[in-house]
Amino acid sequence: MLNSILANFYERDIRKLIEEVNLFRNEEDLWRTHGSVKNSGGNLVLHIIGGTNHLIGATLAQTGYVSNREQEFIRKGVER
Repeated sequence: MLNSILANFYERDIRKLIEEVNLFRNEEDLWRTHGSVKNSGGNLVLHIIGGTNHLIGATLAQTGYVSNREQEFIRKGVER
């Protein structure tokens, strides 16, 4: 039962994240920062994906996934 509850939470939140990403009219805006904001929305999404892949993939499913946190904040221009 707990697995089902957690899966529902993850699905809900991932769907909301997709919805938020799709609010960016211009794909380039997803990778822009402004003022004191150092991380773009796109890089934060890459970080969430990396963390989720680590938790679900490497930890729970033992897929061998290896996260690269540095790249999550360096990569730019990844398509939606």
